[in-house]
Amino acid sequence: MNYKEIATEEDIKELMEEFCYFHDSCIKEMNYVSGCYVDVNRAMQPINVNRTVEIIFQSQMSDCRTIQVQFDKIKKLNLEPRDEEYDAIIYGASLIKVNMTFYWSEWENLKTEDINSSRGTWIAAERIRWKKLNDSDIY
Repeated sequence: MNYKEIATEEDIKELMEEFCYFHDSCIKEMNYVSGCYVDVNRAMQPINVNRTVEIIFQSQMSDCRTIQVQFDKIKKLNLEPRDEEYDAIIYGASLIKVNMTFYWSEWENLKTEDINSSRGTWIAAERIRWKKLNDSDIY
């Protein structure tokens, strides 16, 4: 399945409704690609040209159990995983666009003034795409 680009408020609404506003969901796994690397001759490509985070989310509520969300050109990733004493359930998430940056937060009702002080896991990125995954797509 192809990725669906998020560009407008309608695109945001489509993702949030499709995945039940992330109610009763969780982060299954996360992958970060910087774009920086050392080649076989040990020469450094020192610039983070990608800055991409891919997250696989799963939901108990959504008709689609699993989605993959790709955050490109991330500006900030604030990861606060809960330890074994607490559940890792996302009870509702937020996705907003401020100027040219998207903000996804594991907390509902994220407001512009709370963006950089928000607790929990949240991501700021220039571009977001998502797609549904079948059970056979999950590794």
